[in-house]
Amino acid sequence: MTHALGSGKSRLWLASAAGALAIGLTSAASAQEVQAAAADEAVEGGIGEIVVTAQKRDQSVQDVGITMSVLSSEALANGGVTSVTDITGMVPNVQANYGAGQVAFNVRGIGTNEFSANLDSPIAVNLDEVYLSKTFMTGLLLFDVDRVEVLKGPQGTLFGRNATGGTVNFFSRRPQAEFGAGANVSYDNYRTVRSEAYVTGPLGGDFSARLSGLYVNQDKGYYRNLTLDRREGEEKKWALRGQVAWDNGVTNALLTVNAGRQWGTLQPYEGVGIFTPESLADGAPVLCAPYAAGNATAGDPGCVRGTDGLYPGDDDPYTSNNGRLHTVKNKSLGTTLRIEHDLGESTLTSLTSYQHFRRMQHEVSDGSPLETLDVDYYNRINQFTQEVRLTSSGERTWNYVVGAYYEHDDYRNGDYLTVGYGAAPGYYSPFTQKVDALALFFHNDVALTDTLGLTAGVRYSREKVSFDGGTYAGIGRTGSPIRPSTIVATLAEANESRTDDAATFKVGIEWKPVINSASVDKLMLFANASTGFRSGSYNGEFVGSPEALTSLAPEKITAYEAGWKSILFGRSLLFNASIYHYKFTDGFINVDSTTSPIPITINAANISTYGVEFDLQWQPVEQLNFGMGGGWLQSKIDSDISTGGASLKGNRTVQSPRWTYNAQATFTQPLGNDLELALTGDANYRSAQYFETTNSPNSLEPGYWLVNARLALKGPDDRWSVGFFAKNLTKTTYRTYVNDLAAFGFLLNIHGAPRTYGVSASFKL
Repeated sequence: MTHALGSGKSRLWLASAAGALAIGLTSAASAQEVQAAAADEAVEGGIGEIVVTAQKRDQSVQDVGITMSVLSSEALANGGVTSVTDITGMVPNVQANYGAGQVAFNVRGIGTNEFSANLDSPIAVNLDEVYLSKTFMTGLLLFDVDRVEVLKGPQGTLFGRNATGGTVNFFSRRPQAEFGAGANVSYDNYRTVRSEAYVTGPLGGDFSARLSGLYVNQDKGYYRNLTLDRREGEEKKWALRGQVAWDNGVTNALLTVNAGRQWGTLQPYEGVGIFTPESLADGAPVLCAPYAAGNATAGDPGCVRGTDGLYPGDDDPYTSNNGRLHTVKNKSLGTTLRIEHDLGESTLTSLTSYQHFRRMQHEVSDGSPLETLDVDYYNRINQFTQEVRLTSSGERTWNYVVGAYYEHDDYRNGDYLTVGYGAAPGYYSPFTQKVDALALFFHNDVALTDTLGLTAGVRYSREKVSFDGGTYAGIGRTGSPIRPSTIVATLAEANESRTDDAATFKVGIEWKPVINSASVDKLMLFANASTGFRSGSYNGEFVGSPEALTSLAPEKITAYEAGWKSILFGRSLLFNASIYHYKFTDGFINVDSTTSPIPITINAANISTYGVEFDLQWQPVEQLNFGMGGGWLQSKIDSDISTGGASLKGNRTVQSPRWTYNAQATFTQPLGNDLELALTGDANYRSAQYFETTNSPNSLEPGYWLVNARLALKGPDDRWSVGFFAKNLTKTTYRTYVNDLAAFGFLLNIHGAPRTYGVSASFKL
């Protein structure tokens, strides 16, 4: 099956963008691939510049006309960031959906809560410019990080694939020409040892190297399993990254090899009952009153699960009742070669990468001590990417990037949903999905005057997605990965492919007026319009009929944004703000199916989004730094889609709180003898949000605050430090994942981490 991405409109947009390109309508406003080099050169007595490479060249973040957040390694350390989901508390209008070992970001109401691992997220994740296509590939990358950049809005011109709602970019530290080494280690109240270390330096000649690693061993999980009488949810993993760099002044190359493993137990589900015990015993289940009212808890004996007629028995979110543990055996291996050659007027860059990730997990899907519903996940991705681009050198009147991109994904799925631990027929979904994606892109900007700049970019993409396999009814359990002993029926099967074309563009304008005022150091006003798409795919997970095995056309988005960036009062205050509007069509959305045990994904959603954001940094005195950001968001479904007999029109999109807010403050006090005491605190708030597109009352999470703090004693030139930290200082209880499975007779919750506190130490040579 072949679909063209809005063929008529695409050609119109392509012609418009090409016309803009032909007359050079471009400016340094399009931060499509913001690789912020998060700069450290502070301006004495004021806020330092942050340098980004938005158009593949160095620019101040205040000169790039797009909303973005740049989190330096120092900001990540002060905020106690230890997982990719932690960064959401530092950036407004960004959420993360964590469930079954997958992390899917949601930016400004655009995100995903799909169950199937073969469906790529509309928020792209990149590590050192390498795109990671699957949501389960992020668990082993957050170490030896130089910075994290969050770009909002479509980033298709330079970033390309699946950047419909934005990108989250991670950048690791690189080898240094001088010897250096360092480490940090922490220990908390759940007996978690978390350590990082690195060594870097010259190898001789034009070569240098860096070796860094991460080791995490949590001996006491957050959860008490009452059935098995043990702790559960221990985080255990290691990762290594080796880099060798070569630079002769004209050509430089960087070879990176990374590997990692994750094992132990995952967070279990809290399986909450939804039926009255009497009605379930009579064979005619009736919803219990607390569930119908949207306030069902695990401690109400009047609400039992439909699978076993039991209830967990308490309201402690950190107890579980699984008869088996949620286990994980993930591993990753990859290599990337980056080559840059200086041609004088331009730079030629080649980026070649191969990434492998294998996910093996077991979950008790109903949170029950009985062997009713379990899922064994097996997902494997082999991904090859190649990008070649030519970038103009320096800062000129006309700047450009032109290039080509290719990606090949070889994905294998082998998930098995068992009933009675294989005693009754379950759902087995073995299939392969392959992707061949090719893109050509051109992006340029021109300074029309000293204060006015225009920008335009266009990208043409062509992708072929093939699917081979399906879902089968099977009994028994055998092998590794786990699969049925016997196949008893074919439920849905397909061997087909689809090819999609997409033309995406961005046009924008920047104005940097010269203001003769002691209060205004720098000011920029910007506005832009852009489009993006999310790749087509197949809904092939646990489908119970051929009709449920759907072919999905690409999602499409048109976005408009305007705002300003300013530095004020002798560089003591930075204040940025923006307003935006998105129109999203053909969105992937989950609806109930009478033949499938889980909701199926279809192409049906039109979504509209409006919002406002601001970012403020203030340095009133040298010893005090204060920052905060906030956002208001209105994101709703416009399509008249029905699921479970109810229309979704007008419903809020998942994980889209109307209000988000974050604040951070750091105060340093010299103590003499080159010692320094540093106190850091941060807080973030998000208002009520839904975790289901049905907006069911039980999927509504009320608003909550999270507060963290850190106190550290630092030695001369930050060569060492010792400190104390606390996360979730106020012991807030909140959910990070909700799956309202009324058809199965239970509600699944995963809760965020409880209060943790401990000590940390670091040193560097």
